[in-house]
Amino acid sequence: MLTAAAIAEKCGAPSQNVVSNWPLITAALDELGIHSDLVEIAAAATIGTEVPHFEPIAELGGPAYLSRYDGRADLGNSQSGDGERFKGRGFVQLTGRINYAAAGRALGLDLIANPDLALEPAVAARVLAWFFKTCHVADAANAKAWELVRRRVNGGLNGWPRFSALVEALNG
Repeated sequence: MLTAAAIAEKCGAPSQNVVSNWPLITAALDELGIHSDLVEIAAAATIGTEVPHFEPIAELGGPAYLSRYDGRADLGNSQSGDGERFKGRGFVQLTGRINYAAAGRALGLDLIANPDLALEPAVAARVLAWFFKTCHVADAANAKAWELVRRRVNGGLNGWPRFSALVEALNG
């Protein structure tokens, strides 16, 4: 099991953020029955790559930038302003009306009415665990299929050099 101190050191993250947020993440992994040492490595390396300060964030960009998500059927964005309303938030960037609805149903939260809940650390941790389970990221981690972990989280290999270096450092 990874410690907050080891994660902060290996990821270069502020210690106080890791100390505050790591227990929430491991509790969420436990809650969804996917907690293992390898899933911990995948979660820490993912967070260290996606949000290096180890705290939930909202996707940057104003209305003009976020409007690129408007009308995207693959994200379920069917209403004007959905792009900005359901922008990426959290430890992994939950994006799109359909994903907010699915995560909210699974976790018993109204993320459609309150999308900013995904910025609360405990909720962001549960969303990450839900995503890891639903998108089979945990399965890929348990198989040590690290490229597949990255592809399932990111849709490609963006951030691969940092992610793979963190996996190696955290696995040591």
